[in-house]
Amino acid sequence: MSISKILFSLVGVAAMLTSCGRDRSYSIEGALYGGKNFEDQMIYLVPFSGATTENIDSAVVHNSRFKFTGTVEHEGVYIIRMRPMMRLFINELIVIKEPGRIRTRLSSTSSAKGTPLNDSLQAWREYKQMIDDQMVDIRKQMKKATGEELARLKAQSDSLKSMFDRRNKQSITLNNNAFGEFLDKYVR
Repeated sequence: MSISKILFSLVGVAAMLTSCGRDRSYSIEGALYGGKNFEDQMIYLVPFSGATTENIDSAVVHNSRFKFTGTVEHEGVYIIRMRPMMRLFINELIVIKEPGRIRTRLSSTSSAKGTPLNDSLQAWREYKQMIDDQMVDIRKQMKKATGEELARLKAQSDSLKSMFDRRNKQSITLNNNAFGEFLDKYVR
């Protein structure tokens, strides 16, 4: 085999490896929990900001499932939306469009997982829900409390808020990506 054929083969292999390493395709696969009520309904993938008719994607629910596919030019935050009546039973879901397979569950407690940024966003959602649940419990207790008990509950509430704020700031600092940008907008 001549040197030119070897070099040509190496260039071909390098090009193939480079193209494989840059797969920018994504799929957002969803399961909708609400029975047959949502069969043949439209689900929309809407940019979190700057939505136009040109950058909104749609899918039809079939057998309680839907799917969006495409190529990611830039990672970004999106909302999986549905018609208003569906929102009485299903929480809309914020997802990050990034390369890979994103699996969603739309229900009264919607969730997304399967890619690094969506896993981080889901972990943040669960942490926020935990903090919110604790804050609701503390506020209920504060309505009945007086004196030292009220002061203790107020301090506990302030501590939870500070802990949540610190975690958000740390996450923003550590995530120079769509997740960090979303959190930065959220905490403002």
